[in-house]
Parts: sequence; structure tokens; C-alpha cells
Amino acid sequence: MLSSRYYPLYPSLVGLLLGLLQTGLYLQLSFTLSSSIGTYLLVTLCWLLGSAIGALWVSRSEMSLRVGLILALIAYAACGWFLSLAPFESSRWILYAFLVILTGLYPGLFFARMAPYYRARTLFFLENNGFILGLAAGTLLFMIAGRAILWLAPAVVAMVVLLWDELFLRSLSAEK
Repeated sequence: MLSSRYYPLYPSLVGLLLGLLQTGLYLQLSFTLSSSIGTYLLVTLCWLLGSAIGALWVSRSEMSLRVGLILALIAYAACGWFLSLAPFESSRWILYAFLVILTGLYPGLFFARMAPYYRARTLFFLENNGFILGLAAGTLLFMIAGRAILWLAPAVVAMVVLLWDELFLRSLSAEK
């Protein structure tokens, strides 16, 4: 199994990032596309579809977690950028759905890659607690700091995840 110093923190940190990303997608789409139930469903269903694709197909490829995270961040940024270029342009919903699916690939890839190192219930518990914290923190930070936090918070946490990922992978190779 895993070194005890990485055990609970890594999945929780990834969960925090995923919560921030999903909150950011929802808030950006709600404020600049539509605040209807359709927006909520777009984010939720496309995120889940992306996660399923990530777990079932992308995880079989050679894509690393780092590449998956960078792809998710690029898709997240592209979604925000397109929304700022054409706010309230509902004809672009298919583009936003595609970008949310791309962002959702990372969680599926993450769960598939971490399955050999954590029991499923432990991994889900740790990631889910981080995710809930990310949802709450993203919402509260948005209320306090405004729209800029939807860009800043995921970027900062992603940098920490990328650095942690490097330490995590070194720890795994040292234990072999």
C-alpha cells in the first residue's frame, strides 16, 4: 500500500480541486449563459459523462494524471474564455457541454489510476470530503472575492496537486 504521509491528503486535495472546478463551471455558466435548471444539468451530466469516459476509456491509454489535469484546466479556462467572449449566447451550449466533458475526464482518470493504491471506499471517502470542501469553499470564496476567485483558486490548488503528484509518484517508485 501507500506511504502513510500521502495516504489521506492526496485524494482529498484532488477532491478539493474537483469541487472548485465544478463550482466554477456552474457559477460561470449560470451567470453568463443561463441560470436555469438546464445549466445545472449541463454541468452535472456532462461532468459525469466525462468521468465515465475517463474511467472506462482514457484510463486504458497512456495518458498520465498530469496530462489529464492539464487538459481539464485548459478546458475549464476555455469555457470561461468563450463565456466572456459571447455572454448569454445560448447557441454555444454544445461547446460548453464538450468542455465540461473534457474537464470531467480527469476525475475518471484519477479514480482509475488510484484504484491500485487505495481501497475503493477509502478513495471515494477521501476524495468526496475534499470535493464537498471544494464546493463550499468555491461558493464562499466567490461570494467574498468575486469572479476572479473562479480562476485563481483552481489554478493555485492545481499547482499544489501537480507538485504533490510529483512527490506521490516518487514515493511510489521508492517503495518498489
